[in-house]
Amino acid sequence: MIMNRNYKLLLITAGIAGLLHTNLFAASAQTALSPDTLSGTGANEQRILPQEISRWTLDDCIGYARANNISVLKSALNIDDAEIDLKEAKAALFPSLTASTSQNLNIENEAANDKAAYNSTYNLNASMTLYNGGRNLKNIRQQKLSIESNQFNYLATANTVEIAIIKAYYQVLYAHESVLTNEEILNTSLKQLERSRELYEVGRISRVELSQIESQYKSDAYQLVLARTTESENVLNLKQLLQLNDAEPFAVYIPEIGREETLASVPDKNEVIQLALATLPELKSAATEIRIARLDEEIAKAERLPSVVLNGSVGTGYTTIADAGWGKQMKNSLGEAVGVTVSVPIFNNRQTKSKVEKSRVNILRNELTLENSQLEISNTIASIHLDAISSQSRYDAAMAQTDAAQESYDLVAEKYDLGMLNAVDLLVEKNNLLNAKQEKIQSKYNSLLCLRLLQFYMNQ
Repeated sequence: MIMNRNYKLLLITAGIAGLLHTNLFAASAQTALSPDTLSGTGANEQRILPQEISRWTLDDCIGYARANNISVLKSALNIDDAEIDLKEAKAALFPSLTASTSQNLNIENEAANDKAAYNSTYNLNASMTLYNGGRNLKNIRQQKLSIESNQFNYLATANTVEIAIIKAYYQVLYAHESVLTNEEILNTSLKQLERSRELYEVGRISRVELSQIESQYKSDAYQLVLARTTESENVLNLKQLLQLNDAEPFAVYIPEIGREETLASVPDKNEVIQLALATLPELKSAATEIRIARLDEEIAKAERLPSVVLNGSVGTGYTTIADAGWGKQMKNSLGEAVGVTVSVPIFNNRQTKSKVEKSRVNILRNELTLENSQLEISNTIASIHLDAISSQSRYDAAMAQTDAAQESYDLVAEKYDLGMLNAVDLLVEKNNLLNAKQEKIQSKYNSLLCLRLLQFYMNQ
């Protein structure tokens, strides 16, 4: 039948296009990236429930944040968007097929006698790009790189959250030990106050000295309140970074950290920088953006080349003006067409040239972005490394200073109990001891924080 013959012609047109690109599509499908292609993306990482954790360690906080943080989850959705774009880019290799129909009613007025004519047409159209300078294939490569870039951005977002969690966690530890120190100082002040009252009762010290001791006790009690408030605020800050509900119970695990952990070996600065520059996802993302920009330039240049499009169509129609019936008209009116359209760009008001020039500018911009990111990371690591060494030196000195201040305070307190020294001498030594202890705590946790951050940049 004629109709079957023409439908076969249209299918052959589409089939030729499909055969030309089936192998290309299969090859590209084999190299398609998924959200878990890169090790450690963890886009599908199992989410941890807060109820499963009684006391939160640093690893608990990091694991929960990487799996549940809203910013991280939103970043993972960008990978899904990029994968959809890749599917769309691949689909551009295949032919398009559209069906259309039109129904028209024409009324003619001849000497007041209206005549109506009904017309209908039916068409199938297929088209496929055979050649356009390789733009479709380059676009597929570009979309694959976009997936890769979004995977790196996902990891970079998770790393940003992790760094914030690390800093907040050590702030909690620092505040907790400050509370313990202030409690110890307050207990010492209470004993001094009780002993001073006894000395006052027997006339060994004056009322002025007793008032000084009472004032110091109240000041120490106030400092303890401030320390506890700071600890509560730091715990709340950590809980908010974890994005836990306010009603969720939250307690931080306080590990025992000694001198050995605080004075652990500081890794070589250059080694840390080299590892960071080779592994950090934000740098890999910036490098991938350069490759994407270069493909933009190639795609823009391809617009200067001719394009070849294969077209095929089948159409038929019916009208009431003809005497033949609907079926016969549909059969007799059936027509087909196959053709090739070649378009050669000659002049397009500098649009292509501008695209090429802008893409080159974008390449330079992305290269500068990568260079600036590398410089910032190197400077950050150098600062952390210097701070780690400095904090360890301060901690070592503060340990010795605390021991000396404690011994001096004990001697002065003993002489004060015997009435050989006044309250001013005692308070001076006590403040020296308190300052030494605070310096020890501060340098201790600053050293621990710096060491942990250096481990992070070494991907450990």
